Amino acid sequence: MTILDTIQEAVITAKRCILENLEQAKAKSGSVNPYGDKTLVLDLKAEDEIISILQSSDVNFAILTEERGYIQSEKKPEYLALVDPIDGSANLARGIPLVTIGISIVPYKDIMTSDDAELSIIESVFTDECYIAISGKGVTRNRKSVHVANPVPMEEAIVSYDTKKTRDATFIQNSTKTISSLQDTRRTASNLLDLCWTASGFLDGMVDLRGMLPIIHLSGTHMVNEAGGFVLDSEGNRFHTKLNPDVMMSFVAASNEHLARKILNRFNGTE
Repeated sequence: MTILDTIQEAVITAKRCILENLEQAKAKSGSVNPYGDKTLVLDLKAEDEIISILQSSDVNFAILTEERGYIQSEKKPEYLALVDPIDGSANLARGIPLVTIGISIVPYKDIMTSDDAELSIIESVFTDECYIAISGKGVTRNRKSVHVANPVPMEEAIVSYDTKKTRDATFIQNSTKTISSLQDTRRTASNLLDLCWTASGFLDGMVDLRGMLPIIHLSGTHMVNEAGGFVLDSEGNRFHTKLNPDVMMSFVAASNEHLARKILNRFNGTE
């Protein structure tokens, strides 16, 4: 079994777990994950399924998960797996069918960065979409190659924009100014799905400048990069970060560098 086969099995098993236990969609576990979010019962169940598949494979994985944090391999790790078992937990609890499962795989070494992502899979639980990014080989959606959208002016762009849990007045003011410069926005409340839709050309970009998104969402930015898009960090540099458990992502992902910079500059008030 290849690593791709193993990761696909993990995602499919987690998806089956969610679909077979929808009666527990609103059930809370009573615990809080390492990132300060309340954990649903299904978050833990789906994550357990993924961990079980990874740990029973022939490959030694260190695992960084949203609910349980860092899990070291008993032997020397060959890969680091970054796991988001349910992206869109609030959607799941409310019966909104926009929920994803995301896993990224990185060859293990002392210092790992976002550039080292080798394989990412994002499965949309209810919309029957499976996205796979392989480093240097592009992105597929349900086994068909996809690419980012053709460039458009900022005023014609349709972009996902995340403002969840933000109360800072300056951030809200800058976000309002930025959003008003776009044609329109769309947001599924599953950032991984919005990043997949950017990678496949349905959206022109996805913006999350809150500094609140855990690094376990790396699979989403990996999709955009491999599909020919461009990802900037909040400082205006190409998105590049160490894969430490406490790293929070802040980025503008877009179909091209020009649009990404236009969006970030508008947010910062530099144009």
